[in-house]
Amino acid sequence: MTMDVKGPHRPRKADGPKMARASRPAALAFDLGSSSVRGILGIFDGQRITTREVLRVNHEACKMNGHLVWDIGRIMSAIHEGFDCATEMLGRPPVSIGVDTWGVDYGLIDHSGHLLRPPRAYRDTRMSKYAAEVDRRLPRRTAWESTGIQPQEINTTYQIFADLAEQPQLRQAVATVLPMPDLVAYLLGAPPAVGRAIGSSTGFAVPSASQWSTPVLEALDIPREWLPDLVPESTIAGTTVHGSPIIHCGGHDTACAVHALGLGKNDVRLFLSCGSWSLMGATIPKPLVTDEAHDAGLTNEVRTDGGIRILRNLTGLWLLQECQRYWNETAITKLLAEAQNSSSLGVIIDPDDEAFVRPGGMPLKISKWCDEHYGVKPRDRAQMVRLIVESLACAHADVVNCLGRVVGSQLDSTDPIMAMGGGIQNGMLMAATASACRRPVITTATEASCLGNLLCQFETADFIKPSDRTNVVAASIEQKVIEPGDPAPFDAMREKLREVLPVQQ
Repeated sequence: MTMDVKGPHRPRKADGPKMARASRPAALAFDLGSSSVRGILGIFDGQRITTREVLRVNHEACKMNGHLVWDIGRIMSAIHEGFDCATEMLGRPPVSIGVDTWGVDYGLIDHSGHLLRPPRAYRDTRMSKYAAEVDRRLPRRTAWESTGIQPQEINTTYQIFADLAEQPQLRQAVATVLPMPDLVAYLLGAPPAVGRAIGSSTGFAVPSASQWSTPVLEALDIPREWLPDLVPESTIAGTTVHGSPIIHCGGHDTACAVHALGLGKNDVRLFLSCGSWSLMGATIPKPLVTDEAHDAGLTNEVRTDGGIRILRNLTGLWLLQECQRYWNETAITKLLAEAQNSSSLGVIIDPDDEAFVRPGGMPLKISKWCDEHYGVKPRDRAQMVRLIVESLACAHADVVNCLGRVVGSQLDSTDPIMAMGGGIQNGMLMAATASACRRPVITTATEASCLGNLLCQFETADFIKPSDRTNVVAASIEQKVIEPGDPAPFDAMREKLREVLPVQQ
């Protein structure tokens, strides 16, 4: 691993950069996932956005000095390569770029403006040593009421507290903390700032992320000066060395994916962002920091347009991806075909059980869990895949029911679920989700984060009016409606899970 990252920070002039005008503007979206960096070029012809992948580079978290970290050198090298590829393809630099990433991870910047170390990954184990102390200083209910965010060990609050507990010298060494998308923007040339959408996911901001929460910072003894100002989305963060504006486009990949649905700020819709994680939620205008929302395990995160996505963060296709790694099987279509022809085990697992959090040996962990809780286990990998798919579908249904209770009459009992992300290509999961939830599933964009990222960039430059968002999205993607089948088998499996986990909601 190398820390040789290109694109040092350059101060921006006070009046800020200007976005170029073009008859067919082309913007560049960088979507960073936990396993790849994707560069997607988007061209707007006045009616729709067409996209073209210019780069896809694999990366993964790796061990360094006893911790799980991200190879930021590889990530930044891929981003520079993607920018160069897009420029060569266009014959000019893109009119703007935007960066979205996963949430909760961050970089530590020292007083000379350099990255102190590679960002640590949310699956690192250090937080478990200090989680009880975080909860003592900041009781979980207080944290929820202060931020609208459900406390989890992976949250930025727990991570930074663990950093300071392990390395007290960081208190003097660190000048700035930047969430991943804002860290990348900084390394490309933007001054330090945090977009509201990604800022809302840290656990440090008040509900709606209009400002940082002083009570949270004081309870955990986190220096306020570490956190730059929160800024609105759809604004210019800075410029690259090539002069292309860097846009605050939502930052969080789920915020961008929800933006790709083409909704207005006040629209209330169910959504499922489906990938390594399943983000099951609803779009609402304002945060819901109520007893019902807290008890349902829901969290309030800011959308790109300033509205709220109230959701639950569930373990998703990570389980299947880990099984594929164990089996050394890259052909997901082959596995799904085998699973379709397999009989159901008739039971499901809890995808969010602590047993499944860490990588490695996932089929063995799942078999052991089933044996311990039900006295049965999958007979082969086909039944294992079916078990995972049915478990995820039932988890989706549980959250949909919670959302119906919390959001109330704004959600109709027959409203469809708008699904996006790479996981919608898993037709078996989409069909199972529709049946388990008793609602149609409308599949939208597979590269939803990139599309929402690009949409925001074009809106920032005034190429697209927010009022035209719905029409542009409809013209840019092909939607498919999946009608629900028989929910009875899923109801029965959910009931069996409740019997072995009586405290589960």
